[in-house]
Amino acid sequence: MRKLVVLGAVILSFATQAGLESFNNRFEFVREDGKLIAVRDRSLSSKFSIKTYISYIKNELLKEQALMNSFQGDYENEIKNLFSDGESLRGENNERVNHIVNSMKALGPVDFEAIFSNENFVEVMESFEGKLREAIFYIDPQLVAKPDNASFFYKRNVTHKVVSWALNFAAKKLSTVPLLNTASYAIVQIEKMMTTRRMYQQNMLLHYLEVNEASELGLTKEEADSIFSSIYESRIEWYAFWESTDAKLDWTHFGSNRFYQNWRLGTNKIRSFKGIYDSMDERVNFAFNEVTYKGERVLVNLVNNQNMIDSKPAIAYSFDNPKKIKRTRAVLTLARLGLSFVSLPAMIKDIVQDYMKSYYEQQQITEGALMAYFEQNDMTDEAKNVRSQFINPYSF
Repeated sequence: MRKLVVLGAVILSFATQAGLESFNNRFEFVREDGKLIAVRDRSLSSKFSIKTYISYIKNELLKEQALMNSFQGDYENEIKNLFSDGESLRGENNERVNHIVNSMKALGPVDFEAIFSNENFVEVMESFEGKLREAIFYIDPQLVAKPDNASFFYKRNVTHKVVSWALNFAAKKLSTVPLLNTASYAIVQIEKMMTTRRMYQQNMLLHYLEVNEASELGLTKEEADSIFSSIYESRIEWYAFWESTDAKLDWTHFGSNRFYQNWRLGTNKIRSFKGIYDSMDERVNFAFNEVTYKGERVLVNLVNNQNMIDSKPAIAYSFDNPKKIKRTRAVLTLARLGLSFVSLPAMIKDIVQDYMKSYYEQQQITEGALMAYFEQNDMTDEAKNVRSQFINPYSF
């Protein structure tokens, strides 16, 4: 019996180490005189170029225009089916999906080749790149946590100022609506993508901190708690000085308190919606639970809703239809630009814009924790699929 116990412990140890291989390859602990001062993610590129995004969005727009031509009359139905959830669209939901369809169709006649090669457009984007590079590289691009400094990220939350400057500069330099709208869209998206890629990797880190003992990760409990705090400190909005004060006053518990508060909210959320699922299966970490929904095996998001008018947990991954979410998000991303070319009152545009964002903007960031779960369990195809759902060319 003793031999069996020892053998079981050895097998468990090997499984743990194998599961942590991706963690050890990705994350690096930086120490000075034995003290943990930083956590870095080696997978994040230290290089930044506007061209990365411009090339990405231009290709996406041209591919979508080609798709419109190939689908012809079926294009509208193809878009609507992404949002139907297997049911007929009705009322307010149908109206908002129609706005998405019209926004996509508005992209059809725009000459994006001419826009992206326009010299004034290029000048605006290059100027923005210079300013943003200065702001971003004030922080190490691979840095995901700074456990030795309770106000590190809050004091460096300055990219919003660069966006304001760039939008004003674009308004002065670009004289036509297609040029200005496309530049404004790109400026906002680029800054957000540079910020959210760190949050995505932080959610990967949170998964490992939750499901592994600190010692398995090469940390003490106190170091793990300080990493929790640094992650949540980095998410304090630039105007929320009172939260920054709270973090400094209780650095030891600030992050772990936030984390487990959110964990409990997730528990309450899945319980309140358990009646809509065919079956409830394993909870994989703080943010995701496997369920069967309308005959489909899916993972649902316990942190974020499906969208602003549908409060059930967002579907984060479908084992049966793994490409649908990526396609839906690609459409919503482009539709936000297309909306700027549609004639609608500003108030309606704001509502539609918020509706589009509510489908994926926060959900895809939380999916960093799902990516880590797939990686740790050697689910290579699933990891590749969920990574592709993160609409961010700076994350690869």
